[in-house]
Amino acid sequence: MAIPFVAYHDRSHADHQQQWNTLVPKGFRPISLSVYGDRANPLYAAIWVQRPGPAFAGIHGATATDFQKFFDSWAAKGFSPTILSATGPANNPVFAAIMEQSKQGVSLTRYGLITGSVDDPNTLEHWLKQAHDDHRIPRWMATYGTPADRRFTLVLDPNPGRVLWSVAGQWGEDANGYQARFNAQVQQWARPGFVTVAPDATYLSLFREDSIGGWVARHNMTSQQYQQAFNETAAKGLFPVCVQAGGSGTNTRFAALFATRDTPNDRSFAATGTAVPSMSFIDTKVRNFMIENGTRAIGVAVVKDGRLVFARGYTWAEADYPLTQPTSVFRIASCTKPITSLAIFQLIQQKKLALTDTVQSILNLTPPPGTSINADFKSITVQHLLNHLGGWDRNQVSDLPPLEEISKAYNLASLPLTKQQLASYKASLPLQFSPATQQEYSNLGFLLLGMIIEKKLGMTYEDAVKQRVFSPLGLQRPHRTPVAQSAQHTGAVRHHDSAAPWDDLRLSPSAVTGNPQGNRPLVALPYGGEDYALFDAFGGWCMAPVDYAKVLAGLMASNNLLLDQPTVEAMLTIPTALYSKATQVDMPNYANGWDSWTEANGVRGYQHGGGMPGVSTRILYRTDGWGFVIFSNEIGAPDLYPELANMAASDWPTHNLFTQVDIPT
Repeated sequence: MAIPFVAYHDRSHADHQQQWNTLVPKGFRPISLSVYGDRANPLYAAIWVQRPGPAFAGIHGATATDFQKFFDSWAAKGFSPTILSATGPANNPVFAAIMEQSKQGVSLTRYGLITGSVDDPNTLEHWLKQAHDDHRIPRWMATYGTPADRRFTLVLDPNPGRVLWSVAGQWGEDANGYQARFNAQVQQWARPGFVTVAPDATYLSLFREDSIGGWVARHNMTSQQYQQAFNETAAKGLFPVCVQAGGSGTNTRFAALFATRDTPNDRSFAATGTAVPSMSFIDTKVRNFMIENGTRAIGVAVVKDGRLVFARGYTWAEADYPLTQPTSVFRIASCTKPITSLAIFQLIQQKKLALTDTVQSILNLTPPPGTSINADFKSITVQHLLNHLGGWDRNQVSDLPPLEEISKAYNLASLPLTKQQLASYKASLPLQFSPATQQEYSNLGFLLLGMIIEKKLGMTYEDAVKQRVFSPLGLQRPHRTPVAQSAQHTGAVRHHDSAAPWDDLRLSPSAVTGNPQGNRPLVALPYGGEDYALFDAFGGWCMAPVDYAKVLAGLMASNNLLLDQPTVEAMLTIPTALYSKATQVDMPNYANGWDSWTEANGVRGYQHGGGMPGVSTRILYRTDGWGFVIFSNEIGAPDLYPELANMAASDWPTHNLFTQVDIPT
């Protein structure tokens, strides 16, 4: 049912007051209000909807002193700002504001903010960081002043649903800069939640990843163009839910969001796959975690004695969000490393490789022009790589150098880079410690292991693992993670970046297109900001939890199709002799791509975790015959280990669900 609304723009103070006097008695309430133009003669654009709601009060044409008195008076009555617009010079702005009666208390409200350090409470950056720390989300923003003295208003609401959001970039982007940001954000399923226009017609934008159904956004519009956009979208059943303007006279520019509704759709929880009553605690724990953290998609698989006994997909999202299935595929990040280890030990079993082989003797890397291979690099062995003993400390120097740095060394004019270029460049640089003298987690080490697999087998790493690890187990879904959103495979979950310390939904210059020394398109970090062709052997696989469960079941099986028992034992043996000679060992129980531990009863456990933008994963199995896989499409996932470890023997199911998820038993 269409919402009755009234929209107008380019109205004077008196016209806006007349609309207020007319619409309020008819049950209309303002959802968007913008004051713009010259300080002496401000204009107003507004949107009103006719629906019940909390009591509200408004002020317009107000000085900073007037607004502060208005705020103090209504805040004392339990009202909170929903709109705080401003225009004019920094030292004498004009404000327009709405406050509504609130059950959540008064939202954090600031005006007169400048830009600068996050440690300065007078800056926009400070309060945006504070918002992330305190689980708040911007409800309203406005830009006023001049480019030389730009000021901001900000209203921060509680964010109990943990909606991801981003206010980033240069404060004061031009129309082209904002368009580039928009193009990148929609690639990670974000939408503009708010776009404010400064008096100099620059933009400050909020993007958020919740849903309001169908929407259309327009910016850099003249008054006439806004009216035309209004007419076109109204004919399609949309109405303006946010309209902001900046500038004056013929330089006035509008930004608008048109949609079917102005409030986000509700989320609901759904679980797919066979319910297992004796393991319903997984359903409960996952549900509670997803609601508390705003996680949208999680997949869980549990194996017992080689059987798939639990396989479910979970969704906490709006009705138009894809439903997670037990067969939905996730990026698995560093849970790739045990798979690479399996492929390496297959080569060892076949006598095509030895743990003591040096990397350079196999790869024969050629350094960039004018450089040479580092002498210490030549002593790095396969076992060093498998156990993060290679010599790279990413706390000091990134083990994956910036692509600008690598491309400069090779005088490259375009992307993407190759693994050969990355590895060869890194091999020419100093190590942070001599091989085997310390242990520091290294993605580069596993990238090199993937290149060793390619060299020994004469095929790509992806093809080698598909043929030698996945195919024997009957797995068809696993594939190397594509980069672009448009290239994702059918059944792939969406990945939502929530890993930043104070900004979600991050953007980055493309890692795969453009000039590495010049302009590159702005892209969503999970969909172009990283080149997963480089990540393949340390973090590049995409697969369903049930697929990885089959890998674990295959390792548990007496008729192991991947490795013979002595080789499995060799793979899972902690290199204590190597570690005993090292001065620093961060993971003393790490065994060739598998972290491990020993239970009090002597049972051994093996696991690995993974994390990257929009990804959190964990795989685990124990030598007493059970294991689990949990993949999440945001950072963080619940820990299922305590409940599974304490299951009574009689509660373990006897069924096998592999055939239900298109995997042979």
